[in-house]
Amino acid sequence: MIEQLKSLKNNLENLESLDINEINLKRTHLFIIDLNNGFAKSGNLYSDRVNALIKPTIEFLNLIHNDISKITAFTDCHDENSLEFLNYPSHCLKNDYESEIVDELKEFKNIEVLNKNSTNSFFALKDTSFNGIDNIIIIGDCTDICIYQFAITLKAYFNQNNIKKEIVVPINLIDTYDIPNIHSAEIFNTVFINSMIQNGIKVVSKIKNG
Repeated sequence: MIEQLKSLKNNLENLESLDINEINLKRTHLFIIDLNNGFAKSGNLYSDRVNALIKPTIEFLNLIHNDISKITAFTDCHDENSLEFLNYPSHCLKNDYESEIVDELKEFKNIEVLNKNSTNSFFALKDTSFNGIDNIIIIGDCTDICIYQFAITLKAYFNQNNIKKEIVVPINLIDTYDIPNIHSAEIFNTVFINSMIQNGIKVVSKIKNG
């Protein structure tokens, strides 16, 4: 098993980057998942690894926000009776600090914010037609939960309906939490990113300018 994990890790270390100039941003939709206060700043599900995503995400937004067709930020937003709390500690309650996207994202006025009551953002989409969109970029957290579920569900939906879209996930802009002996971030990142690749998601090391 150790050798297999090393092989999977090697796959990720050899991923190529993607030049932003190869993407038609006018036909691209960016999704930012759960870069909110409850995961990135404080609370029961806070992670310093998620906090570390803020800076590179803002740098990426500075690169593309004036030219990209659409930016959507999903954020967990639960009521006190949310069934999700049977599996996770209470977090990101409605009208609470935790359910708000981080202040750094609020500086970009062209971001649409959608609340979600599920780990899968697909069910919070207002429109699944994606008319005029060729490329979908997904960033945020967590790799093995919300990122994976959204990317895989989108891919399955497109396949089911014979809709040709490119789904891109840059691994420098996604991450998951780490709990020693319970949830190894490195292992879960490695396994779930490889699974996205196997399912037809275009996974790249990063999206760069030139």
